[in-house]
Amino acid sequence: MLSAYRIELRRSPLLIAVPGLIAVDLLVLFGRFRSWIGVWPEASVAAQLVTLFLGPVLAGVSAWQAGRSSRAGMPEFLLGAARPGWWIEAARLSATLTLGFFAYAIGCLTAAAVSLSDAGPGFLWPSYLVLGASTLIIFASVGHLAGRWWPSPAFTPIVCALGCFISMLSLPFKFNVLAGSPDTYLRPLPVAVRLLCALALAVLAVTAPPLSRKKAERRIPRREMSRPARAVAIGSAVLSLAAFAAVPVAGELKVERPASAVTPLCDRADEDAPRVCVWPEHRKYLPELTRMAQNLGQITQAADTRIKVPNAFYEFGLQRTDLGDRGFDIAEGHVRTAAIAMADQVFTGSFGRCSPPQGERRAWRAMDNVHLWLEYQAMGQDPAVADKGLHVEGVGNAQREATKASRLSAAEQQAWVTKERNHLLSESSWCKSDDRP
Repeated sequence: MLSAYRIELRRSPLLIAVPGLIAVDLLVLFGRFRSWIGVWPEASVAAQLVTLFLGPVLAGVSAWQAGRSSRAGMPEFLLGAARPGWWIEAARLSATLTLGFFAYAIGCLTAAAVSLSDAGPGFLWPSYLVLGASTLIIFASVGHLAGRWWPSPAFTPIVCALGCFISMLSLPFKFNVLAGSPDTYLRPLPVAVRLLCALALAVLAVTAPPLSRKKAERRIPRREMSRPARAVAIGSAVLSLAAFAAVPVAGELKVERPASAVTPLCDRADEDAPRVCVWPEHRKYLPELTRMAQNLGQITQAADTRIKVPNAFYEFGLQRTDLGDRGFDIAEGHVRTAAIAMADQVFTGSFGRCSPPQGERRAWRAMDNVHLWLEYQAMGQDPAVADKGLHVEGVGNAQREATKASRLSAAEQQAWVTKERNHLLSESSWCKSDDRP
């Protein structure tokens, strides 16, 4: 079997296409965005997501390889061979998977290499890599089985590639994930069920009996499958169907990661600034986040503004409660989302939860104005720079007002905040204190 594997490996069209596969791997890895660099779970997801694009290529090549013997006029040889047919099929599928996994491994090692300097302790999360491996095995196995039964040189590979890709995107349950925030993780059971489904499909792809070839069987009668081989084929078919049906039953693939699983990484810009705590995997953002907290802390020095800044800011997931989570989030490497959450926490701590009547437009405008002003204070940048790439509907007027206020002197900003505060608190019943932690 080893010699057959080496022959199939040398004859595989993927051998020539490996440089192209690696290029696709790296293009997908770095082409979407690069904020995953330096964050282990996000780097793991980026490496895993590549399989969604490598998989269709494997499905097509696997279908072409599996149908090659029929197109070359070799069914008679296979029917009369001394070795069981699944030996040859296993060698073909193994060769395809070897080259596919080689390209996948290059992407994983590249993601790890570029993240090492910024990510700190840890490595790529195995659960994401196993999920990606399961996807590759499923693609290749489906293509191999289709190629054995319908050995068309063009139609079957194209249908397999496109069909598998569309199916992966349209299934109600997923075999891949698109994001890897540190506050979530993959549950072992759903990952194990998906891997079991992939391995069962691989066994079925090499042991399933070929479809009837009457012309070949007139020359050499079909050799009956042995009982063990028939049992394996039937068992793998049942197991793959059962595993596929068990995927939704196994539960959610991604779930919330408990804060108790790690020791948060906390720091502050100086002894008077609020403390900032993040998941350890987001350590590369901590210097910028502590500067933002320091910027907000400096507002409290102006007593006339009556702005209250909390003693600490926590990343989303580190302080979950039954009433929700007020932590900040970092979306695709953008700390502006953290500035929005920090500003909201400062606003709520200073004014409470405000809900003026719908007709009180000036009060609603005051809320938006102060919110955005706080965001600009946190970012510590010119508003035009802070808003670059940000598209928010319905706050155009607030952006203009907050931008003008941010460019005023410190005394003028205090007066502006006081004026906006008076508009918002003209009725004491509009804002209620928020006691959530």
